[in-house]
Amino acid sequence: MKIYLLRHAHALTSYPDAERILSDEGRRNVTNLGSFLCRKESFQPKQVWTSPLVRAQETANILHQSLQPALNGPWTENCNDLLEPERDPFSLIELLSEVRQDVLLVGHNPNLEILFSLLVSGERHRARIYLKTCVLVCLEWLPWPDRQQSGSCVVRWVFDPRLL
Repeated sequence: MKIYLLRHAHALTSYPDAERILSDEGRRNVTNLGSFLCRKESFQPKQVWTSPLVRAQETANILHQSLQPALNGPWTENCNDLLEPERDPFSLIELLSEVRQDVLLVGHNPNLEILFSLLVSGERHRARIYLKTCVLVCLEWLPWPDRQQSGSCVVRWVFDPRLL
């Protein structure tokens, strides 16, 4: 199973924070990401978990529209409060352990960066990554029976659509 972590695209600065919408740059970046992923047959998430904040929802929706021609079937979208920026992502690991299909999580920092570390190293701050807006990380779920000091995932790739 693959787990994709996507930080929301660039958003306008406004208040309240939960209602911030994507900027033109953010919409362009996520559209470019979707267009690129359309050409990659292996990107086929069946579930999408999003933060309830507007910018994450908008990022997921634009990505879905961009991917529509290449998807092999529908994807199920679920809003999950555990993907809010300041929530503890530890509970997400138990939920992910029950999933058997590729899943895309669209959320925020620091939540996604901490989740990345937990999934890769088993600790909150051992594996460090800086997730800029609209950066997509592909992890593969490969748990060891006796994890000890290892996480459940390995990093497959990281992609920034600004490289296109």
